[in-house]
Amino acid sequence: MNTVKSKIVLLILSLTFTFIAKAQDGKDIHLSSKQGEASLGIGIGLPYGILGARLGYNAADHLNFFGGIGYNLVSVGYNFGLQYSFPSSRQSEFYLMGMYGNNAVIIVDGGGFFEDFNESYFGPSFGLGLKVNSNKKEGNHWDIGLIVPIRSSNFNDDYDALDDSGVDFNTLLPVLISVGYNFNIR
Repeated sequence: MNTVKSKIVLLILSLTFTFIAKAQDGKDIHLSSKQGEASLGIGIGLPYGILGARLGYNAADHLNFFGGIGYNLVSVGYNFGLQYSFPSSRQSEFYLMGMYGNNAVIIVDGGGFFEDFNESYFGPSFGLGLKVNSNKKEGNHWDIGLIVPIRSSNFNDDYDALDDSGVDFNTLLPVLISVGYNFNIR
């Protein structure tokens, strides 16, 4: 199973860097994708620490390094990673992202012995989405994404143990959603 995950990660990274290398020069660049610009966002989803904030910096045109911190329903959640936005003359830009940090939580309902299983888990996650640039305030943008977490073996072991025990706990979703609004701060 780890070999399959490794191949998927390598494929996504290869495709990302292939698209970066073929990015069109000379196009108008949205302020939210321009080198040297920074943003501060609030939202829900992994890039925002589940429910929190995200700080991003464009190290190159269309390449954003980000970190997010928030509350993940068990403790403090965080993620850091990079996002590549494909050049577009339209108001929206498609993006790919990769990150590392909190990508799963287990929350047991009802307390008791199994409440000790309430825990955060960490690992890589990959996603794609749409960045919708504001018409009113240049540099501000909505961020709407789908994210696939690569969950750790510790998470899978705990999840399976709870599932076998018949305890009521949160449902596992294979694809996660993130939504946030980001303000240009540079």
